[in-house]
Amino acid sequence: MLDIKFIKENKELVAKNNASRGVHLDLNHVLEVYQEKNDLLKNVETKRQLRKANSKTKPNEATIQAMKALGGELNTLEQELKDKEQELNLLLWQIPNINALDVPVGGEEDSVVIKTVGKIPEFSFPILDHADLGKNLDLIDMEQGAKVSGARFWYLKNELVDLEFALLQFVWAKISAAGFKPLAVPHLVKEQAMFGTGFFPADKNEIYQVNVDEDTLYLIGTAEVPLISYHADQVLDLKNAKKYFAFTPAYRKEAGSYGKDTKGILRGHQFDKIEMVVFCRPEEARIYHQEILKVEESIWQDLKIPYHVLNIASGDLGSPAAQKYDIEAWLPAQNTYREVTSCSNTTDFQSRRLNIKYEQAGKKEFVYTLNGTGMAFGRALIAIMENYQTKDRSIEVPKVLRKYLSFKKISHKKS
Repeated sequence: MLDIKFIKENKELVAKNNASRGVHLDLNHVLEVYQEKNDLLKNVETKRQLRKANSKTKPNEATIQAMKALGGELNTLEQELKDKEQELNLLLWQIPNINALDVPVGGEEDSVVIKTVGKIPEFSFPILDHADLGKNLDLIDMEQGAKVSGARFWYLKNELVDLEFALLQFVWAKISAAGFKPLAVPHLVKEQAMFGTGFFPADKNEIYQVNVDEDTLYLIGTAEVPLISYHADQVLDLKNAKKYFAFTPAYRKEAGSYGKDTKGILRGHQFDKIEMVVFCRPEEARIYHQEILKVEESIWQDLKIPYHVLNIASGDLGSPAAQKYDIEAWLPAQNTYREVTSCSNTTDFQSRRLNIKYEQAGKKEFVYTLNGTGMAFGRALIAIMENYQTKDRSIEVPKVLRKYLSFKKISHKKS
């Protein structure tokens, strides 16, 4: 959430920024609602002071009747103020973060490749995609997944499950060595956590809701939500930045992906993921953004899978991020790079919504928050399967993972 005073003082900048994100909102109307809220607040405060002053005098009958009338007026005004504050918040929640200066302006196609690492493999045989490899080697069962849960669900089987948990141990060690502390987090959160981290209202159609009209909880689409919300309404000691990570399933409706990536496990309603977050001072944010990216890159470098890094264009950033870098890994069967990680600097966008502050020189300021993907395991498995396939239709295990496993290659099962 942007500071309303910043919006008022920088209306043209915010309007231009909104346009670069594809957001069309009348800022004059936002500021009118803000002024109406302030006028109501002044009126409420005036009447509260009058009631307080009258309460100190010995009342007569006229005063008692006047106080009753004042109380009724105050109740009405307080409800109007509450409604107006909600109206203002609903408008402010639609306004995305301000782009960093070096963010490319445009849509997805305008994102800029800033680094390419690794040599694209050349195969001397016709290659298979991960879905065919998974079926042939009895590693993925899409049919039973669809039968049990519907489209875009699956079962991982046999060595592929072992491979995922080898990846988990490898990534866990990498992220821990970088100073991130693990948290076991809730997978169901309240609406405020979704609003607070910026996923609502923009991405509400992507989130599963449960227990409607009871406790109304939401399944997380990323551990970022409970990780960032962990410090809601707190004042942090930021002599050293706070760095956390969590391993959770991620649940997503994939509402806008009808017809996309329908084969295999590239895009599903449930997948396992490690997420990293950082709470830091504003002046440290760009440093930690690069640190998260470095951790992400080191994972893919050690797996020896080609990748490139994108500086994501404004229209594809999402509401909370001021800047985002994506890593896309090479998928031979698609003959292209596909997203496997992202890392975002969300500045004080989330901390304003969640009221997360730190103290500096006796003054409380909003912290800056950042997040990044340690690993999205489904896509990592795809990249390994396709890049490490062999002529005999086996899959070699990356050397960095072999110490966690009892096998070096996944081959056809002997009948």
